[in-house]
Amino acid sequence: MRPMFSKEDLSVQDLATGVQNANNNICKHVVRTPVIRLPWLDSEEREVWAKLECHQHTGSFKYRGAYNALSRTKTNKIITASAGNHALATAAAGRRLGKDVHLIAPITASELKVNRMMADAEVTLLGQDLHEATLMAISLAQKSAIQTADETETLYYVSPYDNVDVAAGAGTVMLEAEEDHGVFDTVVVPLGGGGLAAGVGAWCAHNSPRTNVVCTHPEIFGRKFAKSEPIASQLVSPTAVSYSDGLAVQLARETPFARILQETIRDVVQVTEAETAVAISIALRMQSLLIEGSAATTIAALLKPEAPETRHIKGRVLLLLTGGNIASSSLARSLVSEVSDAPLRQAIGLRNILPSVDRCGSTKLPVEDVGEQKLDASKEKASDSGDGARALADDTTSSLEQWQVFSDRLQAMIKATAEQMQEKDELSARLCLEQDPWCKDVYNELQQVLYRRAKEFEAAVKTPPSSCQESQVPKFWVMEERYRILLQQHSAVACLFDRASAANDQSLRDWFRDFDSQSATVCNYDRYGSSRLRATEQVLAKALALGDTSGTELLLTSSGMAAYQVVQHFLLQSIGDKGNFVLPPYVYFEGMEQLQAFDFVTVTHAPTFDAQDIIATAEAVDAKVVFLDAVANVVDLPATDVRDFCRTVAHRPGWGDRIVVMDGTTASGAMPVFDWMQGRHAPTLLYFESASKYLQFGMDLQMGGLVVYPSRLDAAMRTIRRNTGGVMYSRGLSLLPPLDRAAYQRRMAQLSRNAEVLRDGIAAAASDLVHVRFPSEWKRFGWRHGGALVTVRFLRDGLNNKDGLEACIDLVLAGAKAKGLAVTKGVSFGFSTTRISSASSMAKDSDPFLRLSVGVDLETRQDLLEVMVAAIRRYADTF
Repeated sequence: MRPMFSKEDLSVQDLATGVQNANNNICKHVVRTPVIRLPWLDSEEREVWAKLECHQHTGSFKYRGAYNALSRTKTNKIITASAGNHALATAAAGRRLGKDVHLIAPITASELKVNRMMADAEVTLLGQDLHEATLMAISLAQKSAIQTADETETLYYVSPYDNVDVAAGAGTVMLEAEEDHGVFDTVVVPLGGGGLAAGVGAWCAHNSPRTNVVCTHPEIFGRKFAKSEPIASQLVSPTAVSYSDGLAVQLARETPFARILQETIRDVVQVTEAETAVAISIALRMQSLLIEGSAATTIAALLKPEAPETRHIKGRVLLLLTGGNIASSSLARSLVSEVSDAPLRQAIGLRNILPSVDRCGSTKLPVEDVGEQKLDASKEKASDSGDGARALADDTTSSLEQWQVFSDRLQAMIKATAEQMQEKDELSARLCLEQDPWCKDVYNELQQVLYRRAKEFEAAVKTPPSSCQESQVPKFWVMEERYRILLQQHSAVACLFDRASAANDQSLRDWFRDFDSQSATVCNYDRYGSSRLRATEQVLAKALALGDTSGTELLLTSSGMAAYQVVQHFLLQSIGDKGNFVLPPYVYFEGMEQLQAFDFVTVTHAPTFDAQDIIATAEAVDAKVVFLDAVANVVDLPATDVRDFCRTVAHRPGWGDRIVVMDGTTASGAMPVFDWMQGRHAPTLLYFESASKYLQFGMDLQMGGLVVYPSRLDAAMRTIRRNTGGVMYSRGLSLLPPLDRAAYQRRMAQLSRNAEVLRDGIAAAASDLVHVRFPSEWKRFGWRHGGALVTVRFLRDGLNNKDGLEACIDLVLAGAKAKGLAVTKGVSFGFSTTRISSASSMAKDSDPFLRLSVGVDLETRQDLLEVMVAAIRRYADTF
């Protein structure tokens, strides 16, 4: 059968009629692909939709044209030239229609695509590129026409670009879209050889003339689509390697669609390779759509709203996502492509991935290690880091001895709980109060189980190593897990009869557990705290050792953010009408969000984390409040010399009326900061940190926080905690492990040592691929330790994205499993087992990075190093 029109007489109306006829011909044989909303591409002036031809047979719109053309020809032998979607579509349509298909592909075609084509057709590799392969296919068809008299046995060449039946079949995508969802103001169409654009343009011009047709084209091809030049004239020039290989068309002969293209296409938007890569990535991230580069150019066009060719794209906009046959290597490259536009990086998830809200609270972080910029080594005194040095040198106390101490303390806690219950029972008996025997039985059963299990734990940790085989001594993680369970059991027993609002007195009925509540003359709300809470706060103050010679108080709260709330309420009560706050380049985002919500607070960021820069900024703006972060929880872990800051401002006129707020979460208990802040002009120092990290000895039992402040503020601080409801309640209080200063500082020193060893090892083995950071300045700054965090940032920026880093973490976990090494994945830090995460919810202007909270195990340090280096190299090599 002859094509419906000749090249000489083809008009817009002819091709539009051909589209309608093609639809009648193929509608029962193709997928009526869905049209969906893409709200993440919307703006105030446009509403974006997409037709998913990536869900069509053989993965692209090409099946429409191939089936239409093959079904309309009498010949049983088909030849075409293609290395991609047209070849796959023609082969599949030929098999379905019972026709023999011979595909000519260039010798450069990928083996994967060739193997896929061979499943349905005969494949011959000819020519260095698609242009040469096309010329050879046309030549073979022409020779066949001369040599073969029988029309049904003649080789019929089906061009993907200038065959009218192919173009008409392709144009049915627009017919379907408008039938299903009405008329669109603009349709965005990838421009390759012009067949699809002509079919869509003709249909729109004839049936919905108000619809603008905008085409997209790879800029890398070097073509110029000037208004004065025919569009088709540009399609004869050579192409280049591109993500959009489906658009890499160099026409081998005159196209019948030149006039139609010129009459129906409003603009051609040129998109770069980087923009196309981003579009592939964003479709997958935002819509779970796997699309090829050709289709992605339509999304890329909307990602450049300031371009002259796209400013008019308004109203209801339809994108034709023409295919989904993307090579895995192209997909991988797109996911780690470098994107320089900061807002776009955030929009597509390459940085600052957060739940539901747009986080705030940072300025551009310096790449250099600002902690070393202004260090005067001659001023450092070795004696100031004596505690840290001694702790690092002290390996005499084994982990078994630690658990022996903890076991003794647990036994004491169990005994104290039993004695308190005995006192309560005796008082209840004297007062003739009703008690339910069934409840008492439950308590006794729980108490007996706890007592028995605690004795088993005691026996396990107190067995002399010399009297048993090494394999019989429980491993550290086993001890930790068992102790964690015992603390939970003890908490259940201790709190079984607790009341949130205990009675002061009563007749007949029991409504208290704590004996002290019976003599209280104030409100017994658990929110007000208890004698147990006060005792625990004093123990933690000694363990942290933030100031041995100055009068301070410690306040426990239900979380780190609750601790911050207490501090913030105090600040707001203290600043009056002078709301100038100075912050380092980054503070924890949830705190920053709250500060920025107050219109009477002016926030100024210091240019760096350097102590002297922060001081200078505070003085320049006459700040009332100054924030410090010992180690900022961002990619380079920038550290501030807190000692230098404190010793400077404590003797500097004008600082006595200021308030300094320090977040010590990342370096818990690392320094005697209140001792350093001593001097005639010393400002008021408020210290807070999360108690759900290091302070729980890695057991991760609950949320928690604490605030430390001068004793003179105690009444005000406790009132704020009470009124904000931020207290650590009895249940949480009973879950805290029994810490002491020696055990805590020893643990922190070991974590710090392990982290530093890992940092040094990765830097030595993979410095060509990554920048790895640990705040090693801690020794020079006079701290006891530097915390347990290590960060890894890939030197190639494109690798620092959430999805890629998740893949890298998968490699770490697989390698760890193969070595029998325990590693967990997740946020937070301070655990005994090494934890890794792709940190992305920190600074708004910072890309994701790998963050490790290094564990306590000495024996596995080398294995962890080997696993990390192997994963880093494999990830970098893969992408």
